[in-house]
Amino acid sequence: MDTREAAGTAWVQGECSALGRLIAPLDEDLFLRDHLRRRPLLLTGRPGRFGALFGWPDLNECLAAVRVDPARMHLTRAGKGVSVSSCAEPVPQLAARGKPLRLRPDRVLEALQEGATLVLDGVEELHPRLRSLVGSVEQSLGALVQANLYANLGDAADGFGIHWDDHDVLVVQAAGAKRWEVHAPTQEAPVGVLSSPEPPSGGPPYWTGTLTDGDVLYVPRGWWHRVSPGDGPSLHLTLGARLPSAGDLLGRLLRHIAAEQAVVRYDLPRHADESTTALFFGELRAVLTKTIGEEGLLERLAEEVCRAAVAERPVFTLPYGDADRAESR
Repeated sequence: MDTREAAGTAWVQGECSALGRLIAPLDEDLFLRDHLRRRPLLLTGRPGRFGALFGWPDLNECLAAVRVDPARMHLTRAGKGVSVSSCAEPVPQLAARGKPLRLRPDRVLEALQEGATLVLDGVEELHPRLRSLVGSVEQSLGALVQANLYANLGDAADGFGIHWDDHDVLVVQAAGAKRWEVHAPTQEAPVGVLSSPEPPSGGPPYWTGTLTDGDVLYVPRGWWHRVSPGDGPSLHLTLGARLPSAGDLLGRLLRHIAAEQAVVRYDLPRHADESTTALFFGELRAVLTKTIGEEGLLERLAEEVCRAAVAERPVFTLPYGDADRAESR
């Protein structure tokens, strides 16, 4: 293990949690109690503190090792997509299995020099240290976390314009700088496709500033933001966290009731007479009312939702299974 890899491993496996190291010197419990889901928070750090975690050499290795995947890789310029395939070439193969593509370094560089931003979704799946980091943050937050990477060169165009995310975000500025403009939500707790809040109009932003190498910015769900590239190359990670919500609890409640009560599984009485229809909705209403009022049920289901919020990531133990691995040692 080389020096940099050892430093990176120590970064994510230190005495405190990865979340604690990201938000240092702020106490993790204080962050979870007073800031999570409440308001944005800027945490400034010394330049180079994320160098052992992820940097340009790591990005270069990821791009060289992965085949083109339009579901993972994106090139954006001023809110418009740029075809990743235009920066790719066929992979030389001994045996033809489909038509895979790999990125061409010269074309990717040309696209970035022309103002595009490279986005890699779920980059933790391609990088062991980030996978460890994300797993640790998931345990601290009790939520599913995904790391997306954004890379651009100097004088790049705005990637996405002003927008809001339906999940909380920790922005980790790993190299260079980015200018940020953050506005308060225009709808309380917006949710994905169910919400269409209007963009902010008039009034000053909640915060504007520049994230530089070593800084972390927390942006809760629903807060509007615009990101503008700095003067030179920039590399940042966003750790997106989908925290369990009341909507998740209601989904679990519905499954619970459907498993227990047949009326919840019945078809709607679209063609029944008036009395049968009234009987159906009366019985359904009574079941829902009784179940929701059951002492401690919502609290118990909420605990189940929170336990299930962190999905297990695959861990391979070839050539042995989990049961056989210990015996082989």
